Amino acid sequence: MRETATPGKPFGRRLYFADGEIDRICADSLQSAGCLPPGPAPIEIELFIEKHFGCAVAYEDLEPGVLGFAVFGSGGTVALVGAARSLFGGGAVGERRVRSTLAHEAGHGLLHAKLFGESLEPHPLLDESFDYEQRRIMCRKEDLNAGPGNYDGKWWEWQANQAIGGLLLPRRLVQECVEPLTDASASLGPPALPTPNRERAARQVATAFDVNLIVARIRLGSVFPPGEQLSL
Repeated sequence: MRETATPGKPFGRRLYFADGEIDRICADSLQSAGCLPPGPAPIEIELFIEKHFGCAVAYEDLEPGVLGFAVFGSGGTVALVGAARSLFGGGAVGERRVRSTLAHEAGHGLLHAKLFGESLEPHPLLDESFDYEQRRIMCRKEDLNAGPGNYDGKWWEWQANQAIGGLLLPRRLVQECVEPLTDASASLGPPALPTPNRERAARQVATAFDVNLIVARIRLGSVFPPGEQLSL
């Protein structure tokens, strides 16, 4: 990880993670907490949060559009992680959305705890989602949908979204899950996921790791970038 000074911007600096670094941080953290399964299986994200950060997981009635939150201590600790109670109303899909939301908030804890734990100056990009006194970040639906081209300057939300994949869908386990659907003979590089197999692989990953299909598709897109895949 490296950082650059950004005067006048939120935090006064910006963090950058090298390719694969967030995946490694997530996998190492899962391993150290005893929450990395030996094979493809759902990650116990609540247990991970409780063990790794030593804090509780809460479900609260949040304002419309807010899916989750995290509270930080002044020393860069994570004091509380939570999700909107209303998410449970969506049945299995809603429960999986809860898991993704908690993973997003845990991503903030892994990557940004020191930033949010500081005494921050008010800034328009933070004002609508951050309680400066309580050091509580409130993450909205659009934040959890943030990607490389639509994060509206909130780079910390994009990075937290990358941690969803790293925590709920560890790269090595995803590769193992879809190994029968890959083709290792096409080049000297890593195995490729042929285009006709991608949707089947997404369904397989969604079931094995207990995530929604859209989350599985996004993760496969990072583990097996479409531009590098085979078309049969």
